[in-house]
Amino acid sequence: MNVYHNFKEWQKKLTDIRRYLHQHPEASMKEYQTAAYIREYLDRQGIPWREAGATGTVAVVTGREGGPVIGLRGDIDALEMEELNDFPHCSRHPGVMHACGHDGHTAALLCAAEYLYAHREELPGTVKLIFQPGEENGEGAASIVKSGEIDDVQGIFGLHVSSSLPTGQVTIRKGVMSSANDRFQIWITGKGCHGSTPQKGADALLAAASLAQTLQSVISRESDPLKPTVMTIGILKSGTAFNILPEHAYMEGSIRVLEEAQREKNRDIIRRMAESTAAAYSCTVKVAFTCTAKVVYNDEALTDLAVTAAEKLLGREQVGEQELSLGAEDFAEYLAVSPVTYMNIGSRNEALGITAPHHHGEFDIDEACLPVCMGMYVQFVYEFLI
Repeated sequence: MNVYHNFKEWQKKLTDIRRYLHQHPEASMKEYQTAAYIREYLDRQGIPWREAGATGTVAVVTGREGGPVIGLRGDIDALEMEELNDFPHCSRHPGVMHACGHDGHTAALLCAAEYLYAHREELPGTVKLIFQPGEENGEGAASIVKSGEIDDVQGIFGLHVSSSLPTGQVTIRKGVMSSANDRFQIWITGKGCHGSTPQKGADALLAAASLAQTLQSVISRESDPLKPTVMTIGILKSGTAFNILPEHAYMEGSIRVLEEAQREKNRDIIRRMAESTAAAYSCTVKVAFTCTAKVVYNDEALTDLAVTAAEKLLGREQVGEQELSLGAEDFAEYLAVSPVTYMNIGSRNEALGITAPHHHGEFDIDEACLPVCMGMYVQFVYEFLI
């Protein structure tokens, strides 16, 4: 069944929902008003839903009884950063912005829920639509799984808009789709003193600066060059005054790999380098790690269904193979419940100047991608159930 022509007629509704959500972003695991908006929308349509944690919501569309259960996932959280755009639907919440497109995912999944519920008698099974919080901090998918509301699903499809792909194109791959990601936090403690007598102290700032450079050798000297590894140090804080040797320093970053086995090895390397560097500057150190994403592994059979759905929607020439990516995504948590597959949906439009990358203050999406997202959600259901 090809239903894409129907979704183009939903453009205005999709756009209105997306713009409202863009104006009212909320950070990870704090999406209380977003969750309320989602639940009120579902209530207006008469669609049953269940809480999955404080801000997670699972809508349930039940077709003919006795069939399989399929899950569709859309993430709902925003990023803690300032928006630099100046269009009318900019963020009204200072310091929070939908800079990754989750507002578009939510709009598409809400409209997909409405469409599927209206056509539920055609469905030989059940659809669970997962409005997931906390993708950006890596906590949300695990909270959905922990809730038990999707224990019966037999496959989960997810998608993400992509600023690298033009609108109307999609990419997917079998097997490894995105990387594992560890967040590391490092606290260095030295001994403060007056800047005029540095010999009396232990400079935590200097130790942290040295460690920030030393850690880059994890990539250049400790990692297999045939197995991609990417490290980012995003936070380095220290000091209280210009003439005092800082007693404390804090740094935070991430390290990404495509093999789970590499994760623990990297942790050991970072601990060793942190301890030896701190000791070299007469400081002590504490290191902590948090797994924010595991490797997303696309199931072969579900990926075939997604490709078929995309080809029906857009044409075979618009469906490509996704290159290996070190982008990370907590979608892999759903592997604890069922097989998954995950697709990128083009949202770039150079003619409209929509080219900024994800997690940038000028990020935007070509809203013409919204019917594609909605269409993929629904078409995948038809491929899976019918």
